[in-house]
Amino acid sequence: MRAPYVNPAGFRFTIYRKGLFSELGRWLGMQDIEVGDPAFDEAFVIKGTDEQKVRALFADPKLRELIAAQPAIHFEVKDDDGIFKGFPEGVDEFCFQVTGVVKDVDRLHELFDLFAETLDQLCRIGSAYQQPPEVAI
Repeated sequence: MRAPYVNPAGFRFTIYRKGLFSELGRWLGMQDIEVGDPAFDEAFVIKGTDEQKVRALFADPKLRELIAAQPAIHFEVKDDDGIFKGFPEGVDEFCFQVTGVVKDVDRLHELFDLFAETLDQLCRIGSAYQQPPEVAI
């Protein structure tokens, strides 16, 4: 799933479950922002352009719960200079990936809830505007 949105300050982040290479990355100096929830911090790698906003985004217990419920997940905010170029200035893209084909209807609902909750939380912390980005994808 992906959605363009107005990103006034250019805040970007990436989150994914820790795996075999995560510890190697940390050893090599990869950034991993902790949000203050020990179980969540242990399970996920979070990178971002603004540590304070990352912590504010993931301060929402509902959002952390929705993320933790997914066995494999990767989502991020991509710069407007990505594959789908042509977004107006200040419009970035929220991209959300899961591995494999999801046929379980309940899981699909959970993924859509997670996608919507993340966009809503981005609005609440001032990193996304509710105005339409005026782009077509």
